[in-house]
Amino acid sequence: MVCPYSPMNRISSAVLLLLAAAVCSPARAESWGEGIAGFYVTVDGGAQVRVTRASDGSYTGTIVWLRSDKNRLDKNNPDPGRKGDRVLGLVILRELRANDETKRWEGGTIYDPKNGKTYDAFIWRDPDKPGILFLKGYVFGITWLGRSTTWTEEKKLRE
Repeated sequence: MVCPYSPMNRISSAVLLLLAAAVCSPARAESWGEGIAGFYVTVDGGAQVRVTRASDGSYTGTIVWLRSDKNRLDKNNPDPGRKGDRVLGLVILRELRANDETKRWEGGTIYDPKNGKTYDAFIWRDPDKPGILFLKGYVFGITWLGRSTTWTEEKKLRE
């Protein structure tokens, strides 16, 4: 008969518990990715967006560079009080958070100053395309009712 309290059984039990914890427990937030903080140029090359991570883990994106018309106003904003705001410095991404199950940043919104509309949004990365963010904006909670775009990562702020 094997004693259940033998050192060998305790070691085996500890190893099994560690393996079970590694396989069964949810991963730490963003352990599947390096986050999305950084500088990105929009698909048309017309703007650069700085994405930052807040202390609560949410991400925000601000337009920090425009290729042309750097004094352009947010004239399409549905809020009449905001139509005089400059597009440069405008926060266009809000409250995106990492979701370990979907491996996306979601639950936030994206604002398009070209049409003045705000969309529910999520972002993801493709491991085969490093340096590219894939963004999806959608309405009414229906992800296929919207549009997608890509942003390319840059190393620094454009001048």
